[in-house]
Amino acid sequence: MFRYADDAELQGKEHPEPGSGRTRPDLPMSTIACLLLGAAMAGLYHLLPRTRPGRPFRAPLLALGGFILAQGGLSAAIAGLGLVPKGPFHDLLQQLTDYDGDRPVVLLIGSSFSEAGIDPDVLAEALGGSGRAAELQRLAVGGAPHLERLHYLKEYLARAKRRPQLVLLEIAGGYDSGPLYQVHQMRFTDRMVAMMDGSSAWWALRWLAGADGLSLFQRFTLGSEILGQLALHVSHIGFLWNSSPVRETVTTYDSGGSPLPTRFSDDDTAELLEQAAAAGDMKPDWPADVPTQWMSAFLAEEIAILQRHSVERFAFYSVPSMQGANVAYARRFCGAITKFACIIGEDPNLLADLRHGADWYDFDHLQGAAREVFTRWLGDRLVEMGVWP
Repeated sequence: MFRYADDAELQGKEHPEPGSGRTRPDLPMSTIACLLLGAAMAGLYHLLPRTRPGRPFRAPLLALGGFILAQGGLSAAIAGLGLVPKGPFHDLLQQLTDYDGDRPVVLLIGSSFSEAGIDPDVLAEALGGSGRAAELQRLAVGGAPHLERLHYLKEYLARAKRRPQLVLLEIAGGYDSGPLYQVHQMRFTDRMVAMMDGSSAWWALRWLAGADGLSLFQRFTLGSEILGQLALHVSHIGFLWNSSPVRETVTTYDSGGSPLPTRFSDDDTAELLEQAAAAGDMKPDWPADVPTQWMSAFLAEEIAILQRHSVERFAFYSVPSMQGANVAYARRFCGAITKFACIIGEDPNLLADLRHGADWYDFDHLQGAAREVFTRWLGDRLVEMGVWP
């Protein structure tokens, strides 16, 4: 329908088919819960007084009241049972929030660019070379739009035993310029419904109201998708068979698989990196303002939430790319961000070590030894710039 990101940004879980985020229902739990809820609603119905003539609105109001009471009871039951949505963030959050060690936490937030391009153990080792050890935690999932990252960041902050002292935020032109692209691609999957709470819907509608280049039909379609998923989220429809206790490990999430890697020769890789380094133009359909007003407001809110949880240090970074538009976007972004450290993965010495075809899964995702090369380079830059310790 419309384009915001490029195909190279859709690696692995970044572009699952609709419904591929479904998980196998927990039949006993969901069946018992549905039976109990149905019995409660039936009992409530028989306790309600019969509608008298001349009061046509009483029945709808009573039905609405019953629905609200049922949803309130269901919400209380979900909270009491400690249920959370299944999906790629479930096991990740459990692992991250369980950490209770002595090393200070460094939290990295991003998408598959960071998931593929950064090795947490190597980055922790590089930061530890400064004389202060670090526990590196990576809240990065393929295809995660900004709305989903913020939704689970809030959950992370609510559950974490140790709050981060430094937060690293990924820069990516496709995600920043079209924050609803992945939301539309994965519309009405369990994953999108789970994150579409009131806050996510507000930010999505706010972007939709101010976005340029969208037709009335496109705005209506996206708005309907947002409100529909919000309704499913609020009413808990489908939640019971797509949830599990917070401490239960889930391994049934199926992302639909990853696309085959793109093959590059060493010569082609070197040429593409040179072209990307020399590029100055972004994609023509990306907004000229970097960051956009929406993105600036969203980042301000995200940082404010972290600051309310005593986080004081922040830095932005971009993963190396063979696409000039992504590199050009990162340059403009860092040029506009003056309050925080901003690191662009385009250092000539770094790129000289990434000029092999085997270093790249596709145009934007590193693999193999290249992950360690970039991760060590990033850690050294963070130490040199005084971001850590």
